[in-house]
Amino acid sequence: MIIFIYACILALNLVAVFLTYHFLGKGIDKKTKGIFIVVGVAIIYALVSFVYWISTKDIDLGTSGKIGQNLVTFTFVPVNAIIMLPFLANSYKLLQAGKLKLVPFRNRCIVLAIVLIILLIIEFFYFKDIQNGILNMLQNAQSNS
Repeated sequence: MIIFIYACILALNLVAVFLTYHFLGKGIDKKTKGIFIVVGVAIIYALVSFVYWISTKDIDLGTSGKIGQNLVTFTFVPVNAIIMLPFLANSYKLLQAGKLKLVPFRNRCIVLAIVLIILLIIEFFYFKDIQNGILNMLQNAQSNS
């Protein structure tokens, strides 16, 4: 079961990277694309980790807490990246090509930031329930083995 979950997480990450790479277009060099993807995913990872830490700081995670944290974090990072990064990449591509002015680009970034904040607030409320569910699943798997 865990292997299937990790395979799905890997697939989500690959989709996030390929979508972002595709939306950056052909006019941007590979090095810039790589930096854009790495920085974007790193920022989302830091935000999701911070929200996870805040939402589960009062839960006794026990010895399986790190596994649950990894599952939750590595699941939500690519989901958030799929939602955010392709649109930001497309806007960045248009800005670099001169087809989008700085003010509309800034406005798009503000809208994306608002969407990301809303996503993180929703995730904040679900992380505690998700963490408890993962811990129950791991405990059941250990007791059945």
